Amino acid sequence: MERIIRILTTFLALGATALHGEVHRMATEARLWIKVPADSPPLASIGTSRGAAVQAPWERDAEARKRLTEVTFPIRWWAWDEAVVSFTPAADGRIELLLMGPWGEAVDGETPRQEVLWDDVTANGAHIANGGFDELENGGPAGWQSPWGDYLEPGAWPLAGAEARSGGGLGAAWMNRPLQQFVDVRKGVPVDLTVHARAAKPPGFIEPKALGKDTPAHRAASRMKRGVNLGNGWEATPGEGWGVRFTVDDIDRIADEGFDHIRVPVAWHFRLTMRDGKAGIDPVFLAEIEPVLRRALDRKLRVMLNWHHFNDLTGDPAAHRARFIAGWEAICRRFKNWPPELYLELLNEPHSALAGETLNSLYQETVSALRAIDPDRILVASPGHWGAVRSLDLLRLPDDDRIIVTVHCYDPFQFTHQGAGWVGLQGLRGVIYPGPPEQALELPPALADNHGVAAFLDAYNTRPAATNPSGPGPVREALEVAREWSSRFGRPVHLGEFGAYQVADDASRARYLRDVRRLAEERSIPWTLWEWKAGFGYWDPTTKQPRFRAALMK
Repeated sequence: MERIIRILTTFLALGATALHGEVHRMATEARLWIKVPADSPPLASIGTSRGAAVQAPWERDAEARKRLTEVTFPIRWWAWDEAVVSFTPAADGRIELLLMGPWGEAVDGETPRQEVLWDDVTANGAHIANGGFDELENGGPAGWQSPWGDYLEPGAWPLAGAEARSGGGLGAAWMNRPLQQFVDVRKGVPVDLTVHARAAKPPGFIEPKALGKDTPAHRAASRMKRGVNLGNGWEATPGEGWGVRFTVDDIDRIADEGFDHIRVPVAWHFRLTMRDGKAGIDPVFLAEIEPVLRRALDRKLRVMLNWHHFNDLTGDPAAHRARFIAGWEAICRRFKNWPPELYLELLNEPHSALAGETLNSLYQETVSALRAIDPDRILVASPGHWGAVRSLDLLRLPDDDRIIVTVHCYDPFQFTHQGAGWVGLQGLRGVIYPGPPEQALELPPALADNHGVAAFLDAYNTRPAATNPSGPGPVREALEVAREWSSRFGRPVHLGEFGAYQVADDASRARYLRDVRRLAEERSIPWTLWEWKAGFGYWDPTTKQPRFRAALMK
């Protein structure tokens, strides 16, 4: 019964509820469309101060796609977030503005309702009617239409109890019920559209407890600053041949370079045996990894030992939940008497089916099991959606002050992962950092149908350095959100992965790494580079020399 109550509490706290057959979920991003009529030319140079502005990727007709721009930007439930969308009309006329919530895939035939609150919508170079939503007409905000369905009844969720950013009114919209307004524009007159949005708290939402700013987790995080991942090693599938080997010599080089901690990815599901519901660890594997870990601790490196690439779990959490918890119980027992500088990271980059309330309930049960074995060990947990900063608001951990939260950031992805076949970008090469390039980079024919890459290259080729997508802006935005979340909820944040694949030129990679390092350190966020000596590597195993010492250590 206690377990059922704990899972139900997590479910409600997160704000995932089902009332009257309708599923409510917390939004993590706001979305708006700007649409130009078919008889008018497309907008010129459209961009956004936060998030992304892309031509509608779902439109198969190229001309229709040019006339519909989708803007998305991250939002939170506990603060208003601002975005400024800038564009220049190519003709006099009217554009269509649609405010809405994020796209959500239907589950069991039901589309999750992710409501977004809107307020203080204004424009320079154009006029927005009733952008504060203070004036009402026929039961809805005057000047706005609800073209896809009836607007909310007075006092209905999410308007009931919601606090406006200013004035007394606000608007609400989601994917299936946008707010629409037609806006007059003039040819050649630049428009700066400013919007403010906030995630609506679903019914039954319970605000998380703030843990303070001087917890054991904070003190543990403060002792880390610069780290590196022992990546592409023990997380590799046995027999596939892509894993590299690590020895105590690597540890000595890492310590000599000036790193103060390591993150050690391990595919524990390949190293465990299950019998009668209990897990055992392969002794041959322990004989290989433990001398390396001990050497790291002897060299005063903190060690973050994680579980990596458990794809069976992320694909079917219910089927592999017990195996995951039993595995961690075995790992925790094995390392119980090791020094406290060894931290246990529960799972690398949860994703797919392992997200939201499913992930949170797994964390609740796993932490409870580990605390019964080792009450004081520092644990590390990641939000869902591959450790994305925007998913921090969906993370609901136990009220345990010995948990560090780790996030990953590979923005801008088309730069950091150019040439990477495992994400479908093997045909993309030549992206520099920072942009723009001296000569425009053409969309590779193999990626002609990849509208995300096409939108990136369009902005990369044309926008100045200050707003170029291949620049520090996306990283700065993500790390600032992480810092603010950490301060608000008393959870120290760690940047567990960042890096740039070897297809990018080394000068660009160095500039990128220097920027991420600087942006993290300015916010007192410790970091671990991905990774030591493989495709993203800091260390060149051929020359036995560092590639990026100046970028990361000076």
